[in-house]
Amino acid sequence: MSRLFRFYQVVGHLFFCSYEVIERFLTPAGAFLLSLFFFPYRELLSYPPPERLRIALERLGGAYVKIGQLLSTRVDLLPAEYVRELEKLQDRVPPQPLEELINHYPELRDAFQHIEGEPIGSGSVAQVHRAVLKDGREVALKVIRPKAEELIKRDVSTLKSLVSLFSFIPAVKEFRVPQIVSEFERMLLNELDLTAEAAYVELFRKFSKEEPFLYVPAVIWEFSSSRYLTTEFVRGRKLSPELFDEFPDVKREELAKRFVQIVNRTVFELGVFHGDLHPGNIFLLESGRFAFVDFGIVGRLSPDTLTEFFLFSLGVMERDPDVIVSSLKRIGAVGDWVNENLLKREILIFLDKYYNRPLSQIDAERLFYEELSVARRFKIVLPEELVTLMKTIAHTESIARIIYPNFRLPPLLKPYLKRIAPKMVASAVRRKGARLAMDYGELLSQLPTAVKSKLKEEERTESLVPFWSASVLGFSLLLALSPKLLLVYVPSLYIFKKLAKK
Repeated sequence: MSRLFRFYQVVGHLFFCSYEVIERFLTPAGAFLLSLFFFPYRELLSYPPPERLRIALERLGGAYVKIGQLLSTRVDLLPAEYVRELEKLQDRVPPQPLEELINHYPELRDAFQHIEGEPIGSGSVAQVHRAVLKDGREVALKVIRPKAEELIKRDVSTLKSLVSLFSFIPAVKEFRVPQIVSEFERMLLNELDLTAEAAYVELFRKFSKEEPFLYVPAVIWEFSSSRYLTTEFVRGRKLSPELFDEFPDVKREELAKRFVQIVNRTVFELGVFHGDLHPGNIFLLESGRFAFVDFGIVGRLSPDTLTEFFLFSLGVMERDPDVIVSSLKRIGAVGDWVNENLLKREILIFLDKYYNRPLSQIDAERLFYEELSVARRFKIVLPEELVTLMKTIAHTESIARIIYPNFRLPPLLKPYLKRIAPKMVASAVRRKGARLAMDYGELLSQLPTAVKSKLKEEERTESLVPFWSASVLGFSLLLALSPKLLLVYVPSLYIFKKLAKK
């Protein structure tokens, strides 16, 4: 497919996804005339706008399905109905024949005793096969498709060109669309490097030794590279409502709390979280432990951002708009154009809807979506990792309800946040104290040089005072007695001053 035709395809699909907006800009007649150029895709208008976007991205395929999945995490940018529709996107494409993969990675032929031809998972970037090593160990083999990088770079390049083309639209600048596209590009290209995923698997596996209810499969490093990843094969049952029908309610509630505890601890204690935590990536083992798989999307927050997110969450739970807005400001989400008093008032009105209810009656996911609709009205754009984290925590409740339908997150989250508050505050104080000490240390080391420089400057200034006094006197005498000599006198003063500086 030529690059020009691909560009036409993308523009055509996105044109009809934005048809109602274009009508307001160009009038209905103008939009209709322009639509004739993209007539092959006009039938998209038969779907409601949110569904239309999902279908368009599915048809475009390639990186656009991945971008749609990433967009479903940007609830600070899109209305809830669009987010829910994009969550239905499935990155499932026909698998590439195993023989083609082995021809591209010939070393796989000698490393494995057997690789099953039918993959257990197949996406636009990679596919996963069950395999057996020469020593008889059963493993999961994740392999990057040979042309994945080329296709992703082509599709992202097309998207960047479109964003540049429509950069004159105020919303493109207000919502920092170019930066968001760059974030998506970084995330997509990161998925192509399986050594990064392997490192995160190891990080979570080390943490699982401290968390008794979490299991993470080990990486088989000798059979892994940047383009394929070999891990232990997990034998367990994927989460589903039917799976827990056999358990009594007490056991189901206990398992739901265990699962939420795991997620909370990875976020606030490890500072790293699974960014694609859905039922397909979670298994219940016979031992009662939860196994997490597929660490292709992992979020990592800096210690400072994590502290601000903690304060933000505590502010929501404690109904404190000052804490919430201060946290948003410190991470750079609240611009100078935002009326802070009005924002605090809106947050307080929003929290009042939930504050007088019992914690057990608060729907965390609904609260999350409504909270970010307030942010959207004030054109607040949060860092991508932070939005993914907030959505992960909100979705934790949805997954916990698969285990135990009556589960609610706030009654568990609020006491947990209060329990770890001293540790989070102490950690923040230590970091700020260390930075302050380093800043003062640097200042003290530069002080002698600065003092010497200032003293020399003052000495030079004082030594030139008699010179300028005599110069002004000489200038006055020559002006009165022989003005022609000023042509020689003034340049001479300039030369003398330059030599004096040296």
